[in-house]
Amino acid sequence: MKSHFLFVILVFLLGSTAFATSAANHQNIFFSNILVDTIPPKESTEESIWEKVEVEASFSGGDEAWIKFLQKNLDPTTPIRMRAPKGKYTVWIQFIVDIDGKLSDFKALTTNGYGMEKEVIRILKKSPRWTPAMQDGKNVRAYRKQPVTFVVDDL
Repeated sequence: MKSHFLFVILVFLLGSTAFATSAANHQNIFFSNILVDTIPPKESTEESIWEKVEVEASFSGGDEAWIKFLQKNLDPTTPIRMRAPKGKYTVWIQFIVDIDGKLSDFKALTTNGYGMEKEVIRILKKSPRWTPAMQDGKNVRAYRKQPVTFVVDDL
């Protein structure tokens, strides 16, 4: 009987970290930085949803708190239980972080299947409030895209 090994890699788009954990021991494997640029919507109102901002929304408590939250709540065995074949699957979820830090309007931008998009959305819905994005010194509603990569491998 084959046993499987699973990695979940999370990449923040706000210039923070890449994260990997194994299903077996949930240990951090590596970190790196990624940057994004910012632009305002055409006309800014309190109800506007910004696509790019001066300061991106972030998980309250920072990257370390986000990683701990994922380790505690994400089920990295989802693709294995759903019988995903060996491979690397990157899930992209878009959502809105409101001016009060509440997450809403979750949308899967990928269709890898095997329950992976649903699992990432489930975790985002369970997330506590985030620190909202800022533009011109004010909290603004902003889109956020979050990738999570599942790697299913034979041991």
